Amino acid sequence: MPREEHHVFLEASGGQSLLEAMDQLEPWLDHNDIRPIELRHTVTPSGRIELQLTFRSRREANLFEQAFCEVGTA
Repeated sequence: MPREEHHVFLEASGGQSLLEAMDQLEPWLDHNDIRPIELRHTVTPSGRIELQLTFRSRREANLFEQAFCEVGTA
């Protein structure tokens, strides 16, 4: 049975390093007892950090999105 994966994409706040971004995320992840199964990052040509976190469940991904991602409504 393939494992379930749910991806969340996040851009670090302006000028943040990867370490600073993780310092912001870790307390929330610890408090909610959520561990991403994978974390990837890229650095854009402009120097911004983009993160991709992969979670075991849609519920974990949704909770993370609600806490950290600005989701616009149409």
